[in-house]
Amino acid sequence: KPYSIASPPWNKDYVELCIRKAGLVSDYMCSLKPGDKLDVMGPAGHFVLKEPVQNDIIFVATGTGISALLPMIDSIFEKGTDKEVWLFFGNRTEDEIIYRNYFEELARSNKNFHFVPVLSRADESWQGERGHVQDALRKYITDPSNKEIYICGILAMVEEVAKIVEGLGFEKDKIYFEKYV
Repeated sequence: KPYSIASPPWNKDYVELCIRKAGLVSDYMCSLKPGDKLDVMGPAGHFVLKEPVQNDIIFVATGTGISALLPMIDSIFEKGTDKEVWLFFGNRTEDEIIYRNYFEELARSNKNFHFVPVLSRADESWQGERGHVQDALRKYITDPSNKEIYICGILAMVEEVAKIVEGLGFEKDKIYFEKYV
C-alpha cells in the first residue's frame, strides 16, 4: 500500500507517515511498536514541489492528504520565500486537524503563510471556516494570476477543486494533484 511521506526531504533519520486507521493495512501499521522492522520500497511518487518557487502557492488537503503537502510546505519555509502560501485543510471535526499546532505557529511566524482549516461537522464553538475546502477556496482565492495549486486528498474533493480552479482561470500546467481512492 502506498503512503505519502510526511517528513521533510532533508530528514535522513526516519520516515514519517500519516496514517488513518481504516482497514487491514492501516490497522497493521498502527499496531506496530517502536523497533518493529518493515520492508519498504520508495519513494516512488511524482507529486513534489516544483522548484524554484516562482509563484504564490495554494495547498488544498483533506484528512491524511496533508501528509503529501507537509514536506512541500516545510521545504518552502526552510529555504525562505516572499511568495504568499495558502493552506486550505479540510477535516470533519476540530480534533481531526492533524499538525494544527505546527501550522498555527508557522502562520504566526510567517506573515505570508495563511492557514485556513475548514470543518464539515464543526460544533457551535468553532470560530473558523465551515463546510468544505472548496467553499473556503472560492471565498479567498479569486485571482489565478501568478499562482500554482497543489491538491491532495479524497478523489471527489481533488476533482472538484481542480474543476473550480480551472473555472477561475488557473493554467492547467499550474494545477498539481494526487488523489486518494
